[in-house]
Amino acid sequence: MSNLLTLYNPYYNKNVIEQHLELLKENGIVAFGKVRSKLRDYAHPHQDILDGIYTDTSREMPTQLFLTDYNSIYVANVISINKDIKFIKVPKYYEELEVEYWFVFDDLRLIAHKDFELIRDNIISNFKATNFNNRTYAIYGNEYVYPMQVTMKEEINYFEKDDSSFKFYTNIFKSEEQLVMKKNLIEYNFGKNIFYNLAPNSQDNIISAEIEYLQNKNNPLYDFSSVIVKYSKAVELELYLFMRTIFAGLMEKEKRLSKVAYSVQGRDYVLKDILTKKVNYGTYGYLLRNYEIKDAIHSKGYESNLKYFILTEIPHFIRTMQNVRNESVHGDTTTLEKCEEIRDVVIGIGRSGILVEFGRYLKFL
Repeated sequence: MSNLLTLYNPYYNKNVIEQHLELLKENGIVAFGKVRSKLRDYAHPHQDILDGIYTDTSREMPTQLFLTDYNSIYVANVISINKDIKFIKVPKYYEELEVEYWFVFDDLRLIAHKDFELIRDNIISNFKATNFNNRTYAIYGNEYVYPMQVTMKEEINYFEKDDSSFKFYTNIFKSEEQLVMKKNLIEYNFGKNIFYNLAPNSQDNIISAEIEYLQNKNNPLYDFSSVIVKYSKAVELELYLFMRTIFAGLMEKEKRLSKVAYSVQGRDYVLKDILTKKVNYGTYGYLLRNYEIKDAIHSKGYESNLKYFILTEIPHFIRTMQNVRNESVHGDTTTLEKCEEIRDVVIGIGRSGILVEFGRYLKFL
């Protein structure tokens, strides 16, 4: 997937994003216009590279377009890029502007809203300016021409989802209840850095799970299965990202590990496959019992606390999640007591939560 970044200028219209979002909700598609700056009287220095991205962009191979004014940042799922558009409605303010290219998108996601420091320190810092010596994106003192190609140090697909018909834009400006929940989770459980280092889908699942839990915890008849599933989805994704980092480091040091075999639902794989394919809880437990992998972890030079976390705490947590989630998936009612058992461990109630531990230990991998 290609990634592009461009700036949107509130000078043209103070509600730039809102106007595009309104048309997106009405029509399921809208176009963002890259307005030609009156101060630029030269050709884009990397137009040939951009042309290649524009040609390759399609519904099957979308491009992520990051839109920012540095105060907020959004990402659009772009399905075509053209100089001209027909039959696609766009905000009226474009009528008086010279548009170089139209980025047609069918989904939009908010990454951060009105938080410059967060964007500067946690989000923009993940970008590398591909055609400017591949250096970390610099807000200050740069000579960038937009749109610009970027890569991510930690690759994120902001439109990854289980249901292909689901659209993120329908919930782009979250309800007050969701915003308050997000704020509370950051202040009392995660901290800003760790929370925003969670995958976007993990953030959404944790927020949704917490809201559903709090709304129903006083109902003795409520089935908390859906809450458990949301917690579990967040943990499964973060566990995958954590273990992928570990296994990549081990294989880099000891190439033979890449051929360690495992199977999932009757299909055979080797360890290097885990870099591109997610696996289930049981597979991580199986791999962490493998003597070659255990020896590699012991000889890697990790601190004793990190080794204990990987080889003891993660397998214990996996067994706990497997037991409770299997009951939920197979139709058994999940009680408040079982839900709180998982909740305590996942987000950290009276202890450090597993998601916080992932974020804390990632710094030492």
